[in-house]
Amino acid sequence: MHNPRIGCVPYLNAKPLIYGIEKQVIYGSPVELSIMLKNGQLDVALCPVGASLVEGWNCFIDGIGIVANGDVYSVIFVVKKPIELVQTVNADPQSRSSVLLLQVILESFYGKKVQFVSSVEQADGFLLIGDKALEYRKKHPGQEVVDLGGLWKKLTGLPFVFALWTLGPAGMSIKEEIKSLLTKTKDKGLSSREKIAANSHQLHYLTHYIHYEVGEKEKMGIEEFLKNLIKINVVDQYNPFYWV
Repeated sequence: MHNPRIGCVPYLNAKPLIYGIEKQVIYGSPVELSIMLKNGQLDVALCPVGASLVEGWNCFIDGIGIVANGDVYSVIFVVKKPIELVQTVNADPQSRSSVLLLQVILESFYGKKVQFVSSVEQADGFLLIGDKALEYRKKHPGQEVVDLGGLWKKLTGLPFVFALWTLGPAGMSIKEEIKSLLTKTKDKGLSSREKIAANSHQLHYLTHYIHYEVGEKEKMGIEEFLKNLIKINVVDQYNPFYWV
């Protein structure tokens, strides 16, 4: 058996999931990880759920993910007008999952077919994710923004799962070994968040906003997301999920 080729995003919220194995991890943006998984360069990757659903990947490591059960704090939509009046959007291209979440919210729940534009100046609102969103909030502490995790919870009553450990074809033969390693790593990381956080703000973020357990409610949230992706014609058909 070869050592699992593990891909992960370099974001703060993912650090508890790779604590202690950082040196054997291949880092990339969500889009880059999706491509590497598809090309067989990785056995498993922490992929955006939206990308996985669109690509048709349906085999995930059970019990682990990056989850918001309400406000997520690091996925924000900065609007220049009320959200129901938004027509043009500038989106961070690095996370398909957050872009698709915004698209589902606007099209499926608000009935708004929006146009994505390349310039922030041209847009009625812009999407920021991960460390960019955290930095924006720090620089604009009084500015009101739309937290997509919180809005999803308000609209559906369900948590939103942003990312899952997704198995690629190359990792299927060692899936049990991968699950064992990643589960032990998560348990160690969650008990080490005080060491991972550089300051009290990061610790508050990692312990109050981000959750790492995927149970039945979280799986219902994924199903609801998929149902709405089908509704707005982003995904063609329902594919059942397989949990390792």
